[in-house]
Amino acid sequence: MAGFIISGSDFYPAIIFNPEENIFAIRGISTPENGKEFYKPVISWLEVYAKHPNHHTELLIDLEYFNLSTSKALLFIFYLLCEMHEAGQRIKVTWCYRDAYILSAGRDYAFMVKIPFEFRKVSYYDHTFQEAEA
Repeated sequence: MAGFIISGSDFYPAIIFNPEENIFAIRGISTPENGKEFYKPVISWLEVYAKHPNHHTELLIDLEYFNLSTSKALLFIFYLLCEMHEAGQRIKVTWCYRDAYILSAGRDYAFMVKIPFEFRKVSYYDHTFQEAEA
């Protein structure tokens, strides 16, 4: 399956879903005015991926800030991962945080969707993906 990549900007996160390399990440700042529209192709790609996923899928979420519109889209993404988990796939979310607000949001998601979450405190952020990830 072909990967899915969106370059990040000041208002949109960088997204890289590369099943061949088993890299799944959403990084940066996510404040689109219409998160539903921005995340629609992301969710569509994940719906197709969910039909024939890798044996193990780990999604890295490293958002410095996100708005309510993004929050709703993330919940849809986590629901898809939850369905995969319930179907027997190994699923994990690594939730990076810099402050209590982001940590609390991650804990709320982990409570709502019942998939394994790992919480990782980070101290800085590089807005670009490493070449190895691309």
